[in-house]
Amino acid sequence: MDNEKRFEQAISCLSPKIRALLVNLPEEIKRQTQEIRLRNEKPIVIMGNYGCRFLSGAGRVSYICTQSSAKISSSELADTFNRICGYSVHSNQDGILNGYITIEGGHRAGVCGTGVCERNKITAVRDIASINLRIAGEHFGAADEIVCRLFQNGLKSVIVAGAPSTGKTTILRDMARQISGGTLESYYKTVIIDERKEIAATKGGVPQNDIGINCDVLDMYPKGQGILTSLRSMSPEIIICDEIGAMDDVTAIEAGINSGVKFAVSVHASSYEEIKRRPQIKRLMDSGAFDYVVLLKSGLTPGVISKIYEVGEMKNEVCSNNIYYDFLYSGGKIFKPKIISKDKTP
Repeated sequence: MDNEKRFEQAISCLSPKIRALLVNLPEEIKRQTQEIRLRNEKPIVIMGNYGCRFLSGAGRVSYICTQSSAKISSSELADTFNRICGYSVHSNQDGILNGYITIEGGHRAGVCGTGVCERNKITAVRDIASINLRIAGEHFGAADEIVCRLFQNGLKSVIVAGAPSTGKTTILRDMARQISGGTLESYYKTVIIDERKEIAATKGGVPQNDIGINCDVLDMYPKGQGILTSLRSMSPEIIICDEIGAMDDVTAIEAGINSGVKFAVSVHASSYEEIKRRPQIKRLMDSGAFDYVVLLKSGLTPGVISKIYEVGEMKNEVCSNNIYYDFLYSGGKIFKPKIISKDKTP
């Protein structure tokens, strides 16, 4: 499915008036749009490689917000929210409490509203104030440099780190496609733990995204349970899962590592310093099984690699704090590690 069709699939859950404005956008805008932001009684904002744009009431695109910019009413926002939930808010309550709902096709609707607290814990969200519809993209070749440069001598365990909207899921999806699809002259047995239906976007047991020939999907399994299930029943060579956050996820990964399985996982971290501070990432690196950390660059274009770090050298730097080794990624080449400086934090 091309990105224009993905755009049209994503907007199918919106209220009719908003959908009518968006469906008539130029094809190029549809292909490049990554987010549609809907705020109560505010102008509709679309964002993508072109930056930030506003819609007029006539369905035209503008660089600036004017009096003619199309606004979304309270009733339209409420209708959109109900449509995203499939008219069953209760069945989507867990997702709402986590701040987002995954819809068909792997698209994600971020939700903001008024939190209802009990004993310092959010138990419900009411009065929905804004929705951010993030359109899932399938970019063939997004993982080319990772696969070609790091996996030429066999599979490696890789942590893909980046801020939100930097393309972590896109990278993992394309890695699965290439690793299980014969790019490396071997069809490696691959398992995707797709807890939020964002990587494979399975519908009726059929992945809607291209994840390669020799790939199995555990759809909507909690990551920890999915990892352990795949180890027991699927004999994977590599397991791919998105957004490692809880220590339970890390514990399950450690069980897989002890079984000789490779992993490709993503984590939220926008800088080298943040990578070092995150306890989950540190524990993964301390396991000794991960080979590389790929840091993605924040910007308008998702999936752009900032730097590739070799885990062993990162651990040396963290422990000694006097030598900083860096694998610089530039122009499609990975250079050998070199001492950047002494007694210096990157």
